[in-house]
Amino acid sequence: MDELDLCKDLKDQISPEEKKLIPHLKRLMECAYGDAEFYAAVLDNAAGCGSLLQSRGIFGVDPLQAAALVSRPSLGEFPAAKSEDNPLAELWQRYTKATAPFWEARSQQVVKTPSNRFNAWHRRQVNRCHSQLGNVTNQIIIHATIGFELSKGCSVGCPFCGVAAERLQDVFLYTEEHARLWQDILKVAVERLGTIAGSGACYWATEPSDNPDYLKFVADFGKATGSYPQTTTAAPTRNFAWTRDLLRFRQEHVTTVDRFSILSTSTLRRVHEIFSAEELALTQLILQHPESMVRVMARSGRNRKDVSNSSNTPVSDHTIACLTGYLINMVEGSVRLISPCPPSNRWPLGYRVYAEGSFSSPAELDDFIGRTFEKCMPEHIEPDTILAFRGDLEYIPLPAGFQLRSAHRMHKMEGSPHLAQLGRLIAQGNLASRRVVDELMVEQPNMFAVTSSIQKLFDQGLLEDGLSD
Repeated sequence: MDELDLCKDLKDQISPEEKKLIPHLKRLMECAYGDAEFYAAVLDNAAGCGSLLQSRGIFGVDPLQAAALVSRPSLGEFPAAKSEDNPLAELWQRYTKATAPFWEARSQQVVKTPSNRFNAWHRRQVNRCHSQLGNVTNQIIIHATIGFELSKGCSVGCPFCGVAAERLQDVFLYTEEHARLWQDILKVAVERLGTIAGSGACYWATEPSDNPDYLKFVADFGKATGSYPQTTTAAPTRNFAWTRDLLRFRQEHVTTVDRFSILSTSTLRRVHEIFSAEELALTQLILQHPESMVRVMARSGRNRKDVSNSSNTPVSDHTIACLTGYLINMVEGSVRLISPCPPSNRWPLGYRVYAEGSFSSPAELDDFIGRTFEKCMPEHIEPDTILAFRGDLEYIPLPAGFQLRSAHRMHKMEGSPHLAQLGRLIAQGNLASRRVVDELMVEQPNMFAVTSSIQKLFDQGLLEDGLSD
């Protein structure tokens, strides 16, 4: 089993020989863009770099074609490659093109749960993120509906941690009592959220390898939801037995790929020394070390610079928060309802918190989820709700409507007689929905048109919801 099982179209179009080459092309790219010494050596002596490739566990790759492939300015970019010019580049181009839709589908999946309230709230948060966050961030956010922490804190302490993980304090071990609680919690998750809960993960501000029973929890998660979640570890070389178990587990459950966060060039080399290209076929290496040529850092958590001039000034729109739903810590029995946002002084970790609670039993967690459905997830604007545009939007009046401009998008509403006045009234930021409707009904007796316009703004996440960034 390999990553090609996630992209059937390519799997059916390549030869067995090409299939064997892909893990080695993947490793070539990891070395080229994560190891400056390797990159320079390949470009300096293309014809003679065969032994260097083999020393890094890269086999079957023609040295001259390898040098031509990695000379491109960005990982995977080789436009208009022709097989007669460079078959390896053409194969790599087909591979990256074929796997891209899988990741895009994960980030754009439509969430359908048994709760219409949750579904509407989730769509609203996704729409808000499309308005507030840039394309790079939105392409990688999957908006999972639930996430679990199986430890309290993290032993690694990455200096750039986007969620500012605390130091490791405790671990939720797979004892008989904990196993029963965990399985019952998963039942609550599936009953409330459906099998889409399987898009979640069993780590957050934690290091998975800190929990020696991590894969037991993941196995239960997969049985309950039908999907075995992605794992990201920043300590792949700390316990080789644990890491090999993770690799074997993924080979047996190909529902996604796992990730290793690489924190130094020496770690990259050590990973390549210990694990073959084939073993890492279902593992993305996230090159987080300073020497990497493809490093992308979130300006949240520890990597965020203080901004003292305003309590809601974002310093960057990039966040690693990929959860629009419930974040549950099994050690302390805590639960939060969260969603991504641009990092700011109010939300320095790159996500909003809509509700917080605690639980000591599955029933208490179920009660919390039910309460948040009712309290935090209205499907429609209530008559007494104060209408205001999101604080990050610039209101621009138009003759027949208005525009709302965010840092990344322009939202336009025009074409109906009431829209220009609707924009002016909401822009005041102090009128209840009932008052706005009454004002518009004086000149526009079509209540359905008026309320539909307000609902559209609400559904698109363009109205203030009490949690300004």
